[in-house]
Parts: sequence; structure tokens; C-alpha cells
Amino acid sequence: MTPVCGETPEEVVKRVILAVGLFALVIVIGGAAPVSAAAAATFTKDVLPLLQRSCQSCHRPGTAAPMALLTYGQVRPWARAIKDRVSTRQMPPWHLDRSIGVYRDDPSLSDAEIATIVGWVDAGAPQGNPEDAPPPIDLAALDEWAWGEPDLIVSMQDGFAIPAEGADMFPSEIVESGLTEDRYMKWVQLLTTANCCVHHEHVYAFTEQNPDDDDNVDTVHVTEYVMGNNGDYFPEGTGKLLYAGSKFRFAPHYHPWGEEVHDISRVGIKFYPRGEVPDLEVTSHRIRTGIGNDWTLNREKVEDLLLKQGIDLPLDGDTPLEPFLTEGNVNSLAQLSIPPNTVARSERFLRLEQPAIVINFQPHMHFRGSRMLLEAIHADGRRQLLTDVPNYEQVWQLTYTYEEPHLFPAGTILHSVAWHDNTAANKHNPDPSAWIGWGARTMDDMGNAWTDIAFMTDEQYEERRAAQLDRLANPRSRTNNEQ
Repeated sequence: MTPVCGETPEEVVKRVILAVGLFALVIVIGGAAPVSAAAAATFTKDVLPLLQRSCQSCHRPGTAAPMALLTYGQVRPWARAIKDRVSTRQMPPWHLDRSIGVYRDDPSLSDAEIATIVGWVDAGAPQGNPEDAPPPIDLAALDEWAWGEPDLIVSMQDGFAIPAEGADMFPSEIVESGLTEDRYMKWVQLLTTANCCVHHEHVYAFTEQNPDDDDNVDTVHVTEYVMGNNGDYFPEGTGKLLYAGSKFRFAPHYHPWGEEVHDISRVGIKFYPRGEVPDLEVTSHRIRTGIGNDWTLNREKVEDLLLKQGIDLPLDGDTPLEPFLTEGNVNSLAQLSIPPNTVARSERFLRLEQPAIVINFQPHMHFRGSRMLLEAIHADGRRQLLTDVPNYEQVWQLTYTYEEPHLFPAGTILHSVAWHDNTAANKHNPDPSAWIGWGARTMDDMGNAWTDIAFMTDEQYEERRAAQLDRLANPRSRTNNEQ
């Protein structure tokens, strides 16, 4: 510190001591509170409630989670690992950009909650007073329905034996539903007896089977099971229609996981009362992000398909854009080229031919998948980002359900973009030197943007839009989805 003119050495020392004291006081006042709060955190009072809300539904006996996190004795050995996973937001699994949108059943931790866990670990992970612990939460058994008793249960008859080791399995079993009339689903859930080994499992319903492909009559995507998501509860006034005489096709993807098990999956469905028709019918859509990165690798097959559909291609100039905006064969074309040591980008579009609400978004990729987003392109060219999942992990294929479904007029285009990281920087990549194409195996890859959409009439749209504008006029009721 530079002496002030006229100061004696003793006065300089006093001024330094005073300055240091004031600085220390600032530290105490401004910075010690968080440290003190973190140091005071205990398992029973501060950490256990967070684990109950965001972790225990998966971290319990019988699931694929590597440990249970129900008691202090179970949690304490994993404290350091828990600190690492929550501070890097790998856990709880919620891999989207949290600044975009508001979602149902959001298990993610706030910055303050993460700081509590980190501070607790740094303080030695004290247990605290057992009397401070909240009562254990009521966790539904893995073989129980989450939302009550269903009206209809459809089960595999034979099921499938999954070996402890071996290649991926893609079996299929068709079962009669027993439905004698058309009914609307209010909620649907799939339960499996092989939680450890199910990569994902789709269930479809159809009335007439085409032996040559999966394009059957009256096909409905009933639901899907993946780690962290095993059912759908449709928004009020909406439902998914099942047709009388439907057969159910169970289509699991098994990945052997070191344990020999036998799977008997079953679907439980709660219907609207007989004769009751919800305002809107929900339909599931798969936007395949299979065109992109290197157009020259895909162009010939795409143009062959267009020609077979009777679409005239110009002798020179660009390939017509129109076919890529409709949900037909072109939109479902599975083409993907991921060169070695490359980050590949692909995209696809879906035009809403009627007004609609978009209910949710579920990205689906494999080991190379790193990011996927869904946006809306409005008629005036404005782009609205609905969901961005920048930290995608294929073992957690979550469905992100909007707290307030997005309302769009006819002509709005849904645009999905996927990134596949085939480099050594991707910690999940088994072989950066491999050239990866589209395929069902986990060692192959794909880019499916699943979304549930409910279409409506122009009159229904105007009514919903007017109600939305009324809510927007009141800032207290405004949500991120309506900005």
C-alpha cells in the first residue's frame, strides 16, 4: 500500500490493518452466508427432500439404477459421485435447456438446490438429526399403475426371454385387445418385467394387418416405454382414439444387460366414459431427421422415391421442397450418413395442415446422438424454439410435456434438427472411426422427433386463441409457452 503524504510508518500499518479488517467484514457479510448455509446443510433436513422429489422414483431396488438412494446409509458412500452428477446436471436426467419453456413433472434441481447438495458433500456429508427427516414418500411399486386402476389391460401372452449377453433383440408379439367399440384413452401406461434390459418398447394398435410392412389399417401409436418415461396422461379435453377390434403389437427393443430375464409387458388404459368424446383427438407423429449433413449421399434415393410417387423432377435446379413438408413416405424416409470423426447435422419439417396444439416432444437417437431441438416456423418467417435438448443421452429418452400445450394456426411448420457426434469427444461413442448409417441397432443410429399433436377446426382455434390472449392480458397467468 502506498503511503499517504505525511503519514508515519505506524499510521500506514494502522491503515492497512483497518483496510484488511473492512475487507474481511465485506467477505463475512457478502459471502459467508452461502458458505454458512451450505455448511449447515444435513442429509435429513436438506438433502433427503431433494432426493425424494427428484431421484428416488428411479434410484430404488428393482430398477436399472446402479444404487438405491432411500436412506442415509445408501446415499453416504455415493456422496462424491452425487455431487459430480448434480453439479454437471447429468442427474436428475432432464437434458434440455431449462431457460426455454415450462414443463410438467420437471424433476430438475435449481441452482440453489445444487449448491445445497455440493455444500453438504464438501462439509463431510453430515447426517443430521434423524427427527428432521421427512416421512418416506409413497413410491408406486414397479408393477403397479401410476394413475389408478385401468379399464383395460392388454398383456403379452408368451413374452420374450432375454439372455444375459448377446446382440440386441427386436421381437414382436401381437395380442387381441377385446375392444368391441371405439373408445378414447384418457391415460395409458406400459409396465415391463425387464426394466434392466428394455432399451425402449413401442405398442401399436391396428384393425387389419398388412403382412408386408407395418403400414396397417387404423394404426395407432398407443404408447412407449423408455427409462424415465412409461406412459401418457393426455391434457384435459384431449384423448387418443382406439378402434373396435384392434389388435395390439408389442414391439420392444431389448439390450442384454448381464442378467437373464423374461419379459411379460402389459399395457393399462383408462378410457373416457362410454359415449364421451373429448374436444380434441391426440395423434402421435414421428419427424425423422434423416436428410442433411451430406445431401449428395442421400439425394439419389430421395429422388427415386419422389419419382415413384409421381412427382416430376426438374432436369436442372433444386429438388422440390413441397414433398418434404408433408407427413408421407418422403417425410418418413430413413436416410442418415455420419462419417467418421464428424459431427453430423440433419433436419426434417412437418407442416400443420390444420390448426393444432403440440403437446410434447421426445427426441430419440442412439450412441452418437448429442442434441435435438424442435422449433415452429410461423407464416411470417418467425422462428419459435419450443424445446432444445443439448445434452441428449440415449439411455434417458424422456418425453418433455409442455405445461401449456403450444397452439398454432394451420400452415405452421414444425422443424426438428438433430446432431450426431461421431468423434472421440462423445464419451458414449464406441468407435469414432466407424461410418454410421440409419439402423435399429444401438450401434447404428437414427433421429426421431416424436411429438403428440391434436388437430382442430378453425372455430376451435379461434376460441382457444381468444382465451389465450385473455390470459396474456393478465401477466400473472402468463407462461413461457405464450411469449
